Amino acid sequence: MKKGPVLKKLREQFFKAATRVYDADRFHVSLLDDIKNVNNFVLIISPFLNELRVRKFISAREVGDALKRGVSIVVVTRPPEPRKVANVKEHEKCIGMLRDSKIKVVEVGEPTLHFKAVIIDNEVIYLGSINPLSVLTYREIPADYMIRFESEALVDEIIESAIGRETYEQWLGAE
Repeated sequence: MKKGPVLKKLREQFFKAATRVYDADRFHVSLLDDIKNVNNFVLIISPFLNELRVRKFISAREVGDALKRGVSIVVVTRPPEPRKVANVKEHEKCIGMLRDSKIKVVEVGEPTLHFKAVIIDNEVIYLGSINPLSVLTYREIPADYMIRFESEALVDEIIESAIGRETYEQWLGAE
């Protein structure tokens, strides 16, 4: 079937309505807004962790409220090992802070984790170059970004093609 101008226009309108591009500051605000409304889980894939960013995340009212409601928050990151992360002690401390806050942490060593994303209730996905729990605005040169999509189909495609269904389910079930 040939795609005509009407179908193209509809696809463009849908894309504009369901997609947003964010810099680091706006990404973190949008993420907290989404966490306010999460029903079941938030999966954060952030290969690197920064103490200030982790501290801000776990102290956010939205995160605390979600955890009190029984929402599962899972962070997938690299293990705190030389040649895996730049600052082993800081990364290790961040993992401890997350776990102390009742946030599950999954450490992925091999293959080396590079993918950056946030998946919320299999309905919303952020994809881009921002390490969600590491990037600070003043450290961005050039600016990193995240694109927010509202699409169960896209979430499913990313799970199948980029993560792997079995791996994804293991991450969500990690204790």
